[in-house]
Amino acid sequence: MSVTIGIPFLNARRYLEDAVRSVFAQTHGDWELLLIDDGSTDGSVAVVRHLDDPRVRVLSDGSNRGLCARLNQIASLAQGTYLARMDADDLMHPERIERQLKFLRANPNVDLIDTAIFTVDDELEPLGIRGDRPLDSRPGAVLRNGLLIHPTVMGRAEWFRNNPYDPVYVRAEDRELWSRTCATANFARLSEPLFFYREGLTGNLRDYLRSERTVRDIVRRYGPPLVGGRQTRVLVMRSRLKSIAYRIGTTLGLQGWLIRRRNRPLNAAQIREGRRILSAIRNTPVAGLDRVPPTPSAQRLPQQGGPA
Repeated sequence: MSVTIGIPFLNARRYLEDAVRSVFAQTHGDWELLLIDDGSTDGSVAVVRHLDDPRVRVLSDGSNRGLCARLNQIASLAQGTYLARMDADDLMHPERIERQLKFLRANPNVDLIDTAIFTVDDELEPLGIRGDRPLDSRPGAVLRNGLLIHPTVMGRAEWFRNNPYDPVYVRAEDRELWSRTCATANFARLSEPLFFYREGLTGNLRDYLRSERTVRDIVRRYGPPLVGGRQTRVLVMRSRLKSIAYRIGTTLGLQGWLIRRRNRPLNAAQIREGRRILSAIRNTPVAGLDRVPPTPSAQRLPQQGGPA
């Protein structure tokens, strides 16, 4: 088994079919799919139990333990040499696993690799591209901006087992992991968008402010040894100013603009290509899914963090 694809989910019935079809659409077929439930009550588990493929494992213990615990559980159960993660309401480009696996095999010194993403709306209409610029893995940049686009990350399963997520840092668990390991790990990026990240144009102010509070905790913990006390204070203040700006933007009804400005616009050819790929994914046959009743239109799941 070369690759384990891990999807944790909580009340994701509306989205799981698209995510699963994107797994079955992969050009690389030597994978296992781990679907880990975190206490869903919306019938999500029943949907994925329809899947009729020996490469799929569904685990549900009925409890709500949180994202970090489930990500660590996926790493502990992974049978593949490599582990690729994704969220339950996103879709992978058909070549994602093949391309990332090829890079990691050719570059054994690299611990983790991510990819650029297409952002898409609730109806899977392409909105923009993010993460197509080179990685900046300097400690100050990691603390300031994060590093990897979390849902697109792939690396050796053993690396994830040796570097577990810390459940203390809810909604910024990825930034804590990058901050903790950036001095010793090697990271890389494929600048071509090989992932479709479903992004609504309205955000939850409370969740955003909670994320920024967690970011400040991370900066206070890792900043002094990585960038020194003065730069740590600057980064904490920067996070506070971002929270104030987001609060003001929300009051003025500018959430959609604040979200869109993180993306690079698409040209007409990129939009057509994104639509073509998404259509192919959604028409990928998957044994068992045809027996699942249709669900309402998708909306973005509540987040614990998000792409950098």
